[in-house]
Amino acid sequence: MTRVRPSALLPLVLLLAVMAWAAPALAAGPGRDIRERAVDKFLFHDPAFVFQSLWRTSMIASGGADLGEVLTVASQITEGDAESWYQAWNSMALKLRSVADSFAAAGHNQSAMDVYFRATTAFRAAGVFLYGSDPRALPAWQNGRDTFLKAAALSGGRIRPVRIPYEQTTLPGYLVLPDTRGMKRPLFLIQTGLDGTAEDLYFILAVQAVKRGYACLIFEGPGQGEMILKQGLPFRPDWEKVVTPVVDFAVALPEVDPGRMAISGYSMSVPRALAFEKRIKWGIANGGVWSVYDGTLRQLPEAVQKIAGDPAQAAQVDALVTREMARNFASRHAMNQRLWIFQAATPSELFRKLKPYTMADSVDRIEAEMLVANSIADKVNDSNFQAKQFFAALKSKKTYLEFDASQGAQYHCQVGTNLVSCEYILNWLDERAKPQP
Repeated sequence: MTRVRPSALLPLVLLLAVMAWAAPALAAGPGRDIRERAVDKFLFHDPAFVFQSLWRTSMIASGGADLGEVLTVASQITEGDAESWYQAWNSMALKLRSVADSFAAAGHNQSAMDVYFRATTAFRAAGVFLYGSDPRALPAWQNGRDTFLKAAALSGGRIRPVRIPYEQTTLPGYLVLPDTRGMKRPLFLIQTGLDGTAEDLYFILAVQAVKRGYACLIFEGPGQGEMILKQGLPFRPDWEKVVTPVVDFAVALPEVDPGRMAISGYSMSVPRALAFEKRIKWGIANGGVWSVYDGTLRQLPEAVQKIAGDPAQAAQVDALVTREMARNFASRHAMNQRLWIFQAATPSELFRKLKPYTMADSVDRIEAEMLVANSIADKVNDSNFQAKQFFAALKSKKTYLEFDASQGAQYHCQVGTNLVSCEYILNWLDERAKPQP
């Protein structure tokens, strides 16, 4: 009788296991239509859900998420249903926080820090479709902030929460360092845009920047994160009044070389500050804003665009926008979010408040060398066109960088491709700031 060695059976056993696992999928017929596998159909069809899913999934690259956890959450969400989105993400966030707490209690500090980071992203995702009027908005944000602070406390001093003096209050932020040697390094100021937080920025850019030797100072201004959710301060157009106090604070830090400062702003971050704050040597706009008013209107029907600037037509403007908001979740989210962070009661009031947010009267005063990053399919607030408009108007030394679909980086602020975005942007800055490891 021929004896078969157990090791010889192993390939057959593995093959049978794979076939058993794959059988349901094979029985279902052909795979998903190729159009359903495009980046703009990632996990969902609703544009707002797709965008936020790409955003949270891309945090994997910097330790802010894990793929199985993201997919598990997505499997519990009903398309276009913001309540199911909140419930699924909040449930995962609570689970992760509990796991991190247990790791910390057992002395597994590295694992605890890693899971606290992922809990931060999950809490942040849970609250992304909640606004100031929803009683869950502040707790969702606060839970994310608190879990990030727990992670920072386990970083060995490399992530330091800071409070930056600003008018009658303070701005929240983090000083993120490659190590704790105390050596002076080029400083990278990192600010978010319309709907980001300081914690988001850690994963989006700071993690990759400190690997290259930069000290990073992340901060939130009015209309962002804590400043709108907890302090109730809306956006302001004269953004230099925000950035100058940040620079005042930064130059006094012992780890900072004040002669080598750069600033990066995402989405609606206002590059206007560089027209007035001359201590910053390099500026990165991703993408470049020209007129927030024009960009917002370009996302609305032509009927609204024609009468938005006429005070006598305010009631008609409000009626048309309300009708547009009823069409789909993405439109409702975009408008409701802007009404909240600009503290406008109606769409017509919002449009009036947006008019001062323009670079037309200050772009020629920018002296810093600029990188304008753009994405070829970016339609958020007319960003692809406005970035080109901003770049063309710049008088200072400048570089234009456009991401495309061949990299999967064609959408707003290269959402979904944190590594690709950081590689090109930080290469540009490395060639100028030359940080030391």
